[in-house]
Amino acid sequence: MLSVQWVECESPHLVELYQWFENEWDDVEPLNSTKNGKAIPNPIIALNEDQLIGGLVFSRFLSPITKEQAVWINAVFVKPENRKQGVSSQLISRAEQWVKEMGEPELLVYTHIPELYTKQSWQIIEEQEDHFVLKSSLV
Repeated sequence: MLSVQWVECESPHLVELYQWFENEWDDVEPLNSTKNGKAIPNPIIALNEDQLIGGLVFSRFLSPITKEQAVWINAVFVKPENRKQGVSSQLISRAEQWVKEMGEPELLVYTHIPELYTKQSWQIIEEQEDHFVLKSSLV
């Protein structure tokens, strides 16, 4: 049974998740709880029968809209054998819910897979070569 949940930064699942991130991407920003004095939301993980199958982590960067520090989805990863099952969509939906509950004005992402977000009503606000900046329509 799939469970999507927030985890504390000390969760043992995050060690495994960060290993996946590092194998997939060369440079992964370290896990932090704040940046420039502003809170960064806790990571979100997806478990199936208590086995980690995916996760999402956040960061803070300047918003191209407000020019203020905003919450960004920094990385989303789902194990290859668990893809095409809606796991990433559930992680992204939970991220939107979490950031909205925090009272943040926006949630952004920089990605080369805009379809993952546009199918959930995210709006493309910038295109940069083969990557896109998108904004959640729910936050």
